[in-house]
Amino acid sequence: MKRDLEYYLNLPYKIEIEPIPEEDGGGFVARLPELGRYAIVGDGETIEEAIQSLNEIKEIMLKEWLEEGVSIPEPEEEQSIEEFSGKFVIRIPKYLHCNLSIQAKRNGVSLNQFIAALLSEGLERHRHVSIFKEVLTEIKKIKRHIFEVKNKMDTRLTMDIVSISQMDQVEEHEYSKAA
Repeated sequence: MKRDLEYYLNLPYKIEIEPIPEEDGGGFVARLPELGRYAIVGDGETIEEAIQSLNEIKEIMLKEWLEEGVSIPEPEEEQSIEEFSGKFVIRIPKYLHCNLSIQAKRNGVSLNQFIAALLSEGLERHRHVSIFKEVLTEIKKIKRHIFEVKNKMDTRLTMDIVSISQMDQVEEHEYSKAA
């Protein structure tokens, strides 16, 4: 299947909607977290307006990314929690098993509870690091875009200055002929 703009526009990306606090102007913000939490964002007074804004920005950004050859992630398949039993087997070195058991006893919990807490903390930390990396990537994209815009503006300004200088020279030449 051809992966063109229409293809990506019709993919079922998850939309994240959050209210904007009244002290920040109120309304709603809509995001596509699978494309980068801050990469494509829309806002509006109502949820519908936020989604409409999001879809407009989504089309603009996807078109730009396709033109630039940027790799566009596709939506992840959702897994139902019913697919999981809550149990899995993991093989670890004996010394690690021993250390985990000692720490669980010191904390007054079972080994299972202790490991579940460690996994939960580690997963949350991993999620925060992932979000940080996404934000950093977005900042780098914005920085690159600002640099590109600045270069274009500098080029245009230089061209304008050269044009004005040339026009002044032509006017001076014509004025000196007329005098």
